[in-house]
Amino acid sequence: MKKRIFSLALAAAMVLSLMTGFAGSAEEETGIIGSGAVTYDPSVPVNDGEDITISFWYPDPGVGGYARWQGAMDDYSKIHPNVTFEVDSSLGWGDYWSKLPVAVSSGTGPDLMHFHLANFQTFIPDLAEPFPDDLAEAVKEDFNGVEPMMYEDKVYTIPLGDSTGLIVYNKDMWEEAGLTDADIPKTWDELREVAKKLTKTDGDTITVNGFDIGESVFMLALNYQKGYNVFKEDGKNTQMNNPGAIEAAEMLQGFITTDKIFAPGSGAANERFGNQQSAMLYSWTWIGDWLNANVGDSFEWDCFPTPTFEDTKVVDRNNPEASAVVNAKSDDAHKAVAMDFLKYYFASDNYLVEMANLTYTYPTKKSCQDDPSLAENKVLATIGQYTDKTVWTGIWTSGFDNAVGTYLSDGLLLAMQDPEEALSAFDEENARLAPDATVATVERMSPLAEYLQ
Repeated sequence: MKKRIFSLALAAAMVLSLMTGFAGSAEEETGIIGSGAVTYDPSVPVNDGEDITISFWYPDPGVGGYARWQGAMDDYSKIHPNVTFEVDSSLGWGDYWSKLPVAVSSGTGPDLMHFHLANFQTFIPDLAEPFPDDLAEAVKEDFNGVEPMMYEDKVYTIPLGDSTGLIVYNKDMWEEAGLTDADIPKTWDELREVAKKLTKTDGDTITVNGFDIGESVFMLALNYQKGYNVFKEDGKNTQMNNPGAIEAAEMLQGFITTDKIFAPGSGAANERFGNQQSAMLYSWTWIGDWLNANVGDSFEWDCFPTPTFEDTKVVDRNNPEASAVVNAKSDDAHKAVAMDFLKYYFASDNYLVEMANLTYTYPTKKSCQDDPSLAENKVLATIGQYTDKTVWTGIWTSGFDNAVGTYLSDGLLLAMQDPEEALSAFDEENARLAPDATVATVERMSPLAEYLQ
């Protein structure tokens, strides 16, 4: 998840929510925390009661970033007064990922570190500590999606929440066009017709896109909807030059040339939507953060599920928000306490629900999915309808994102390259990158794999 900033009003509300949510955990000192396989007994001393300091690095200290850890650390130290946390949140996103692996490798890194799956191959297995077997088995029972993130039968990090795609729309423009809730499109053909009513022009120039695309990975989602895996069976070479993806790419280009509902332009699509230059936008769930911070009350927005093709079995792809990891280079005492803190965090549903609402990711812990607050969060209430119909592609090479942007976004939508040529060029570029992949992608491990070829 990229660094984001919340509006002051929302930040204040979230801080209050965090404070009230975390307070209950410290009060449970006399009872077992957790109702599933992951449980935590606060009466058991850690580090034999001897004082110890656990260092923890994470980027972005804001409420919309990783401040969720702070409440858990404070409560843990109330349970275990001998444990002090030393937090460093001074590094920005870029500096964090360039400096963290160097520090860990040299033995100067933190005991606990925020983690992102884009850096999986850098940290696992050498720089991250695997979970003890009992904790690994427990999290596999309580959380969805743990097995695909394992490496050689070991758990190093787990998914705490899932992000996926959705459509956000401008409710003022919707009403102005005479549209109602009954017009919410379920298929791409329906969306095309709705988008025509929302598009505004000045002569031949589109002044308001009826539909806009805010994610370069959009083609990967459409590929899944068409019933194809992104990667071949080896999990390292792509197969995007397939009949389904070609049809989807032709549809996207038709938005521009035939339907005239979308004019790719300069700048970010989320900014076009925020400036009311687009009426509908395909984005990922982080857009909830961005809109609350940048749009506020200037207009009302809402969201609905990603439309599909007829007979689609997979709605979209997803990407998990990973848990913090323990430094494999720390000494045994520090690793043990750091791992104990993670166990406490995983057992406490209130932290995970707060994280879901802060980061707009749908909780993977089964016991959290019926929490009433999720229904009050319009983004989470929307994606909760179909997160079980999404596929995590898995770990890919560091050059994969650039290839997606170059061939599947700019090539198709800006250069209007022939779809088969663009998709073939994408596959060729990933064949060049494939030798750098140390792990295979895991899309074929998905429960939905039977619907993909």
